[in-house]
Amino acid sequence: MKNNFISSIWDFSDVSIRETNYATHDFLRWYGKLIPQLVSRLIKLYSNEGDLILANFVGSGTVPLEANILKRDSIGIDSNPLSILLASVKTRPLTPDSQPLLEKTRTAINSTSRKQYPMNDENRKWFYPESFQDLLTIKEKIDQVESGRDRDYFMLALASIVKKASKVDARCVNHIVVDKNKKKVDVVSEFSKKLDEMAKSMQEYKKIANGNKVEIQKGDARDTKLSDNSIDLIISHPPYLGAIDYSNIYQLETKTLGFDYEEIDAGDISTNSMQRYLAEMNKVFDEMNRVLKSGRHACVVIGDNRKDGAIQPTFAYFIQYATEKLGFQLKDIFIWVMSQKAGMSVKRRGNHIDHNYILVFQKP
Repeated sequence: MKNNFISSIWDFSDVSIRETNYATHDFLRWYGKLIPQLVSRLIKLYSNEGDLILANFVGSGTVPLEANILKRDSIGIDSNPLSILLASVKTRPLTPDSQPLLEKTRTAINSTSRKQYPMNDENRKWFYPESFQDLLTIKEKIDQVESGRDRDYFMLALASIVKKASKVDARCVNHIVVDKNKKKVDVVSEFSKKLDEMAKSMQEYKKIANGNKVEIQKGDARDTKLSDNSIDLIISHPPYLGAIDYSNIYQLETKTLGFDYEEIDAGDISTNSMQRYLAEMNKVFDEMNRVLKSGRHACVVIGDNRKDGAIQPTFAYFIQYATEKLGFQLKDIFIWVMSQKAGMSVKRRGNHIDHNYILVFQKP
């Protein structure tokens, strides 16, 4: 690919949903994720087999998954434990036997002496009582699974059905609201169905996975703890300024699994303050500069933002800091055309962003 003409416009609109969600990419719906075809193209363009790739905002795990398929080692870092769970499970070729767990869950739910979990007003707002009890009963049985890797797999399956089992309006993207007309679902049946879907997808992944190192770790893109000059390629997809409120949109999954919601909310560097956001992103660029090898590339995928209808060209600030402060060379800019509306904030009132920028920097 390096010797072929590469268009500056990257349009994947002709890619079907099936082609986008192949293998384990669709284990949990993750908002604002990179599509595998884009990641695969970047990896092929700017790295070689055996290289070490860093995803400093690993998100849904697309980068390490594609890196493994393309015979590259990878490290994925994120501060969100739900992201770490998703990326860990989807990149690990493992399919535990789910039947013992399902049998224990059904036995517990059908027992006349089943444990009842207390509900507060917030729980009652988002869940039917029966659905809430069933979700926490499933979690209780998952907690009893001995293997940590098996537990992770089952926890991700549970997380993926939480919204379906709740009263949340399925049309919600950047916020969650109650759908008063939403009907109850059979929670255990949905859990079982998800496990079947995951098992089939994992069989696909096992056919194309390689033995390259995949390391997923909870951490901070501003301080990765990695060695100086140790990374061959960085693919960075930082949060866009206020575009997706991850702590909000995934709050029910987070709380059901027992993660610290307040910690997750505090760790999100995306904020409505442009000044604060850019200051934190400068630290991210400093860290990328430290860990990247000389002569190698950092690819940053970022979109514009709007405030009160006015454009906020985030990408331009990134270019200025990377080139003027750090001495990076801007090698290329690609435009990723969004095939669907990318306006995930209702505050934009139709002024949605229909493209992203892919900034390619080379460290001197």
